[in-house]
Amino acid sequence: MREELPLHDATFDGIVIKDKVATLYFSATDGRGCEVRLSGIDALHMDDFQQGNIVVLFETTTGETPRAALDLKRLYGSPHPSAANEYHEKSESFRTRKRTAIETGELTLVEMQPAIGADLLATCEQVELKHHGNDC
Repeated sequence: MREELPLHDATFDGIVIKDKVATLYFSATDGRGCEVRLSGIDALHMDDFQQGNIVVLFETTTGETPRAALDLKRLYGSPHPSAANEYHEKSESFRTRKRTAIETGELTLVEMQPAIGADLLATCEQVELKHHGNDC
């Protein structure tokens, strides 16, 4: 199931990571706040966090194949190009297992695309959206 969380045009204010839980904090355009909790983090990568991060898309995928354009190398890495072929094969096999875990619902893929700033990609066991006050 692919689901878009209602965070379009929200400001991404920050992230706190402790153990295998990440809490992401947002402010809606009307100033109300909300948070997204990622529990059971398997991998998390974020680029370009800065003052004034604006979200275009916050989407989760679980129980189905992730979009073909999504490259899990960003989360799980890959060997140096000059490494022996066996390392490339093992790395590809590892990413295939992670893709299968997303397809079977064992993991949830989380993707946050920015208009400005932070670009996040993660896999975790559970995603929860919590509103502060009224709906975000």
